[in-house]
Amino acid sequence: MRIKFIRKIKQRINDIKNVCSVAGLPYIYEMVIIPHWGKKKNKLARCWRKHEAIISFLEKEYATLIKKYSLSVQSVSHPIIAKKEAPIWVCWWQGESQMPPIVRSCYQSLLENAGEHPVHLITEESIDQYIQIPTYILQKVKKGNISFTHFSDIIRMALLYEHGGLWLDATIYVSRPLKDKIFDSPLFSVAPNIDTELVSQAKWSGFLLGGYPQEPLFGFVRDFFFEYWKKENRLIDYFLIDYAIYIIRQNSPYINVLLESIPKHYKIFDMEQNLDKPYDKEYFTQLCHQQTFHKLNYKIKYTTYTADHKQTIYGYLIKGIKQYIK
Repeated sequence: MRIKFIRKIKQRINDIKNVCSVAGLPYIYEMVIIPHWGKKKNKLARCWRKHEAIISFLEKEYATLIKKYSLSVQSVSHPIIAKKEAPIWVCWWQGESQMPPIVRSCYQSLLENAGEHPVHLITEESIDQYIQIPTYILQKVKKGNISFTHFSDIIRMALLYEHGGLWLDATIYVSRPLKDKIFDSPLFSVAPNIDTELVSQAKWSGFLLGGYPQEPLFGFVRDFFFEYWKKENRLIDYFLIDYAIYIIRQNSPYINVLLESIPKHYKIFDMEQNLDKPYDKEYFTQLCHQQTFHKLNYKIKYTTYTADHKQTIYGYLIKGIKQYIK
């Protein structure tokens, strides 16, 4: 309990440093203090005061860029046609050989279900084959100003804007062959449909995102990141990608319509929540048939066997058995 409390204090101190660096002292109250101090029943309202403060600040700072993409979006009448061979993107910076077991299982499931779509693994060695990231961003990644989690947000938006296709986080397990309709839309994502205090309201997911090349949403978020990191050395909020998407959605009817049409995936976290349970073929098949994509987590330590020596679903996944459902 004490360790958890100390961790929270350290996080709040870091939040204050981030907000001071990017927005300044006047924003600390709304962006840091209000969301975390107060009655539990009012937490959602307090979080939205924080969201509104961040959105207002970013809209003022990047007004020119927002206007540019809002205007260009309005003129889009014939979106680029998606190719049957649209690429699939997944990133593990250290390379396939360094993947943890659950990530390797997810990657295997993707390869087995990608069909004719080429799967590109983005690594430190391969990234230059596909996109050029500004030097100042690479330098800030090396210095630690930009975390790898946020760097991957920059990478995915740059890849999707230039090449289109589908981006999956390395912890997405794919349980069925990918359908063509995923690639037949100018924008694809999943809406987890969960209760959340996040600015995205669970209406889209950055961990699973795709669409046509040159789509304005991808272009705006990419250029927003490029401009943001030209002048900033800290992240104003961990979910900056969602703030960027929310802002362009509010300023572009075209993008708003696309985001509102994203299908709901009610059970995208079901498999993750059951990884420590005993493996049962019938139940696992049921999980796989619920939907195509399953968000897992490599940072949690799961067991391969239960206390009574039964193999868990996690143990089954990492054993290398071909688990995909045809």
